[in-house]
Formats: sequence, C-alpha cells, structure tokens
Amino acid sequence: MTSDAAAEEGTRRARLAAFADRLAREPHLVAVRDGVVAALPLVLIGSFFLLLAQPPSARLQAWVAETKLADGRSLLSVLLVPQRMLTGLIAVYVCFGAARSLARHHRLDELGVPIMAVASFFTAASWTTLGGEKVLLMKRLGAEGLFGALAIALASVHVQRLVSGSGLTIKLPGGAPDVIVRSFASIVPGFASVALTWLLAHVVGLDLVHGPSALVEPLIHATNHLGGVLALCVVDSGMWLLGVHPLAVMSALKPVWLQMIAENQEAAAALRPLPHTATREFFLWFVWQGGSGGTLAVALLLVRARSGMLKAVGKLGLVPAVFNINEPLLFGAPIVMNPRLAVPFLVAPLLTATTAYLAMTSGLVPAPRLDVIWTLPAPLGAYLTTGGSWRAVALQSANLGLAMLVWWPFLRAYDRALAQREAAEAAALKP
Repeated sequence: MTSDAAAEEGTRRARLAAFADRLAREPHLVAVRDGVVAALPLVLIGSFFLLLAQPPSARLQAWVAETKLADGRSLLSVLLVPQRMLTGLIAVYVCFGAARSLARHHRLDELGVPIMAVASFFTAASWTTLGGEKVLLMKRLGAEGLFGALAIALASVHVQRLVSGSGLTIKLPGGAPDVIVRSFASIVPGFASVALTWLLAHVVGLDLVHGPSALVEPLIHATNHLGGVLALCVVDSGMWLLGVHPLAVMSALKPVWLQMIAENQEAAAALRPLPHTATREFFLWFVWQGGSGGTLAVALLLVRARSGMLKAVGKLGLVPAVFNINEPLLFGAPIVMNPRLAVPFLVAPLLTATTAYLAMTSGLVPAPRLDVIWTLPAPLGAYLTTGGSWRAVALQSANLGLAMLVWWPFLRAYDRALAQREAAEAAALKP
C-alpha cells in the first residue's frame, strides 16, 4: 500500500470512529442506554428469585412447588413475588431512568421531570374491565410496554422542556424552600405532558404503549433469527478490526435484549416455552467467551506461544479474559487492525453462534432465561443463565474448543513469524 493510500485509509477509519463516537454520545441514545442499564440490577435480582423458585434440581423444584406456608400460600408463589414486581414492572423503571438521563442533559429537574414522565406512561397504559372494575394490565408495564415507556419518557421530557422554556410555570416568591419551588414549577409542564398523553391515548385512541413495540417487533424478530445473529457477529468483529468500538451498535440493542430476557424470564416463571434465543446472554456465554471474537481461546493459546511478546500478552490477558475483559488481547497482540488475525476474529464467532443457535432452537440446550453478571467465568455464566443446565456448560465448553481450533493455525503462523523476528533482533544485538 502506498503512503497516499495508507493516509486515505487512515482518514476513512478516523471518520468512521468519529461518527461512531458522535452516535454513541447522542442524547436520546444515551438516555435509552442509561434507562436500560439502570434497570438491569432489577432484572438480576428478579433472576435470583426465579432461580430460587425454580432451582436446578428436579427434586428441589418439586419440593418448592409442593411446600405450603402457614397461611396456605405456596412457597413457589411467594418466591415469585419479587420477580413479578421487578421484571414484571420493568417498563416503569426504564421510563424513569431514561427520562432522568435526558432531563439531566437538558439541565431540567432530575426528580420532577421523570416522575411526570412515569405519570404520563401510566396515563397511556391501557385499562380493562375485570369483575365490573377498571384495572391496569400489569403485562403492559413489563417487557411488553418497554419501548412504549421509552418513547413516552423521551417525548415527555421534551414537552416539559418546551413548556418550561416558554415561561409557563408557577413561580413562588423568594424565601420558599427550594424543594417547594421546584415542585410548584413542575405543575404546568407536568400537566401539559399528562394532558397530551391522555388526549392522544384516550380521546384520539392511539396505543402509545404497544405502538412503539409493534414498530420494533421486526428488529426483535430479525435479531432472534440466525441471520440476524450472524450479522451482529460480523458487525461487532468488523468494527473492532477497523479500530472502532462497537458501543453505538450495542447501546442501540440494549433495550431489545432487555425486552427479550425479560420476556424469557416471565415465560419461565409461568412455565411457558421461552420465546427468544439470541438474548445478550446467548452472546456472552456461548459466542463471545472472553470478549468479542471469542478471545478466551486466544489467551489460552498464547500462554504457550514461542514469541516472548505474545506469551507475555497471553499471560497478562488470561485472567481478564476469564472474566470477559479482552482489551489486553485486542490491543496487546494486537488483534485490532491486524490483517493476519482478521479471519479467525470474524470466523470464530460465526461458527460458535451457529452451533449455539442450532443447539438451542432444536431443544438440545435450553435458551437463556436469567440475567447474570457479565463478568462471571463462562461455565458459571452458562450454567446460571439457563437455570442450571449442565448441557449448557457442555455447549459452552464445546464452543470454546471450536474457537481454539479456528484460532490455532493463524496464531501459530503469527507466533512463528514474531518468534523468528525476535530471534533475529536478539542476534543482531549480540556483539
């Protein structure tokens, strides 16, 4: 490659990196990401209680199902209460978190504005008649209403910002406590948000809760199929190889993945078939073991490298890779912007994703149903996310071996070349 071509290629990569950085910092995407991330601990806690209600043992599951408390309630129903109140209301929590993040960006009240956004979401949620009384359908406040909650949260913040910016607020005279001043200042903007939501949902008849979810449904459908899984693997590896962090793509998928794992968790609690396969946990524990590209396999292979540099990188990166942190490998080997290692970095995830997807859709291995901490070692993460399946651990181990087979010939050739160069350099330094 000539110097001019290299400079042009560097410019293209810099522009792509700058675009990805701007996209990752876009206020609405940041608000969506913050709302989803803020709610993830609730899903983790709900997963813990679901695991208690459905332990990884047939005998324990039967004992939990048959045990009655002193008041006649089943132990199973009591253990599922936190899961239903956390995961079952996930849209409410995400609505508050996203609205708070966007309010902070626009320097609005970080408490009053998101509260009014949640009030608007409740106003938009559908009611139904049950036993002669109007009741709120809880399922509309869970994973089913997640995208509606996000849309209402962002719209509510803008409505309140517009009204506040126009000066249509109640201003108290000096001397009043600050909390009271902010509370009265939020009345008119909050009224505008709630009233507009009421008008659209209950007068015009728009389904503000289910409508956004219906628009995103094709994306969820595509993400949950093998073609979408493979496309995501290519995008993730391809962006890393160009030196661009795929943060913007992953941030955009976070609400999709949250809805998928929440719906799987609800289905598992109700003993229904799981609706989704390719959740975030699917990639974490069965495709991207050690990080993007399946680099746990790289760390294990580099520990026995002939090249002193690669062996040092392998030893340095092994422990982080066990806990799914692979930056020491990506930039130490390096893998990023290294054409010699581009093929396995692309191919290994494609093969492991295919085997994992086929194993789960065929029923050989259960799909992920529980959200677990992403820094767990892969065998433990695979075991817990599937509700305690040893077949999942077997699949994870087989995929790790498959990734090592893909990486081995390329790392071997790369290792030999570096070892020869190191030997030549050492020989040249000898007197």
